[in-house]
Amino acid sequence: MNIPFIPMSQEIKKIIYCPEGHSSNDFFCSDYQNLIHGETCSLCTREHFIQDFKTWSSGNAEIDGIIQESQIDSIYEKLHWIPYDNFQNIKHVTDGGHGSLHSAKLENGIKWKWNFINQDWRYDLIGYKVALKEIKDSKYDIFGFLNVIKTFNNYDEITFASYYGISRNPSTQNYIIIMDSFDNDLHNFLAIDFGELEWNTKIDILASIAWDLEKLHEKNFVNCDLHGRNILVNHNFHFYFSEMGMNLDLCKLENDSILNPDDKNDIVYGSIPYLPPEVLRGNDFTREGDIYSFGGIMYEIVTAQQSFVNQAHDTYLMIDICNGVRPKVPDLMLNWIPEWYLDLMYRCWSDDPSERPTSFELSDLFYEIYRKHSDNIVDNNVMRQLKIADENQKNASKSQKKELFSYSSKSHPQSCYIGRYIKTLHGLHDLLEEIKSGKSSDPNLLKPNESTGLLKLIDEIQSPTEK
Repeated sequence: MNIPFIPMSQEIKKIIYCPEGHSSNDFFCSDYQNLIHGETCSLCTREHFIQDFKTWSSGNAEIDGIIQESQIDSIYEKLHWIPYDNFQNIKHVTDGGHGSLHSAKLENGIKWKWNFINQDWRYDLIGYKVALKEIKDSKYDIFGFLNVIKTFNNYDEITFASYYGISRNPSTQNYIIIMDSFDNDLHNFLAIDFGELEWNTKIDILASIAWDLEKLHEKNFVNCDLHGRNILVNHNFHFYFSEMGMNLDLCKLENDSILNPDDKNDIVYGSIPYLPPEVLRGNDFTREGDIYSFGGIMYEIVTAQQSFVNQAHDTYLMIDICNGVRPKVPDLMLNWIPEWYLDLMYRCWSDDPSERPTSFELSDLFYEIYRKHSDNIVDNNVMRQLKIADENQKNASKSQKKELFSYSSKSHPQSCYIGRYIKTLHGLHDLLEEIKSGKSSDPNLLKPNESTGLLKLIDEIQSPTEK
């Protein structure tokens, strides 16, 4: 018997219906069809989220609107208003940046999907450990941040940190961002495991970060605060997507951040070593600025130290950076690093933003290198140099590695890798000569009590995540 061949495109797909009459052929939005699985339906879930709008309020109509839009438009990850009494075992972790950080457990979890059989909510993340970032900085743009998260919540296979929603501290009335809790950050991970970190993993890290930047830039967003302490990791991770996350706290639309060419910023927020020279001069952040910051991560991955760790982070450093000074790789590490890698790193650090590579170029390059290195393909000079560097690192003696760690552990007491407000060279224009002559103090130089507190803050590591 001859059975006629039916092309895949012509196969009849079974249509599933929920009790409310929604079908799997319906569209949830222009990009996604309705998902009916088990006892849940995406369209039913959306309808019940809408019905629940009247049962909560953040106290701010704009925040309410962003959360509601997320629950209407996002088929997967949604933002939530999470009452403060849902948090248990709240523990202070540290202060810094735009506020304070606490850890807590979500006692009751968050609404996930509507069960059309039980006619009730299914909850997710019950008892899950989360991070609470209480915003104490009145200048922080929480509305812009929420719009960024709403944009990227439906993206799969992107290593952004997961953000679950907003709450409010009833004592202080400050808003709180609820996100995944991580054990550590990339900088501290490198400090602990650098000696055993092989090139395959280093390339994997860079490929993942470059991929995330590419996705941000495709949507016209810029990170604005990319450095090793804003790449979050878990102790047991091997750079799988679920174990690594890019912090998006300062991410913004590039179109919103580009000023009139005649306008300049007097103040910028960030860490001086990772801010590009054009931003230090008073220009606003662009995607090319993210690439400059990526160069700093490339440096940290091959040296286990942050940029300009052995000097004060002050106006003099800003002037040096704008005059072309860049971090130096210690001589004892040069045999561990391919020449093409150093050339690319310094290209990322170019004073001319147009000469820096794009995030697409970086992502494409590092993924191609990672693929070839994983398959032991050595077919060009890039791969030959990488193989030699890998072998040199593996053959390094224990005394050499000890000397390396001794070198990387030294830091200047007035270095600062926590985000802070910095006066740009444009903002300091009238004061620059007085600062140089000693007639005026440098507003960008940490005071002794500030540096002590920040060093303590930087050294703090969160306790292991319980999930």
